[in-house]
Amino acid sequence: MIRQLLVNGILKPGKFNANRNIHSDKKLLGQWELKKSAKISEFNMTASILQHEGGSEFLHVERDDPNATFSVGFRTVPQDSSGLPHILEHTVLCGSERFPCRDPFFNMLSRSLATFMNALTAPDATMYPFSSLNKQDCRNLQSVYLDAVFQPKLDPKDFQQEGWRLEHEDPNDPSTPIILKGVVYNEMKGVFSDNQNLYGEELLNNLLPVAYGVCSGGLPKEIPTLRHEDLVQFHRRHYTPRNAKFFLYGKLPLEELLAGVEPYLKEKGSDIPLVRAEPRWSAPRRKHVVCRCVYLIYIHAYMGFIWSKQVRRYQVNGYKIWHAGIRICLRGTSASMRFYN
Repeated sequence: MIRQLLVNGILKPGKFNANRNIHSDKKLLGQWELKKSAKISEFNMTASILQHEGGSEFLHVERDDPNATFSVGFRTVPQDSSGLPHILEHTVLCGSERFPCRDPFFNMLSRSLATFMNALTAPDATMYPFSSLNKQDCRNLQSVYLDAVFQPKLDPKDFQQEGWRLEHEDPNDPSTPIILKGVVYNEMKGVFSDNQNLYGEELLNNLLPVAYGVCSGGLPKEIPTLRHEDLVQFHRRHYTPRNAKFFLYGKLPLEELLAGVEPYLKEKGSDIPLVRAEPRWSAPRRKHVVCRCVYLIYIHAYMGFIWSKQVRRYQVNGYKIWHAGIRICLRGTSASMRFYN
């Protein structure tokens, strides 16, 4: 693809540094500059990095693969554990200016030929990837995704649905207790009901407390502190062309995908938010992580004890099966207690 653009004159020849393989003076479609291109022979593909004059970056991985993949992502650095990046990831997919229908993302799930559709929130970034074997389907999905992230409605009711709200346990019965509800709120309750996830989050927060000392997904006890106004301000600051990273993999025509991106890159937006540098530790640190009680430990131990007593009573190869019962007990305990250390 890059070679064809050079031959056709869309990429203008300029200075070339053979050591770093950087094209320092080449313009693509008048708006994009090719910064670097390299052939990766091990995977039979060519990777190229382009930069828009507004600051956006585009990684194009050209390969003879019909399953094309496109993604747009933003650096989203949270300041607290209210789950703001995660709730925003859900809310932007609840309707946009061009697609004001209710939940266009989920409507596309049943109409699209996509082989993958999702949205992901990392500790310091949010990504919206999809893949499809159909060329027109890729264009349609690109339109929905780009309009969702750059021009979302961010309706307060969508925030209440995806984030958190107070509601009767049974919405049709006002006599039932008022409880907290919300898609992300319930999702994170499920995430942290698993000791492995709880331990992993605590590990990241305490190993890198300055850069990653908060939970981007949201802690259930802190999610109710988030306001709709915070969501709007966070989107305005982080979901900007200057902070956007685009990715395209496969054999789709590059210029067509760039043309679909171009209308959303007119406003540069604010500066890119940075992840704070983590200072070196001056001494070892110790952290005690408290996890939820795992009743499986006691079930294993109790069953092992009962099994051993019954084996003794009937005296059927007593020693060998007694030993097996103790081993089951210890294995269950060690596997479950690992996250208490």
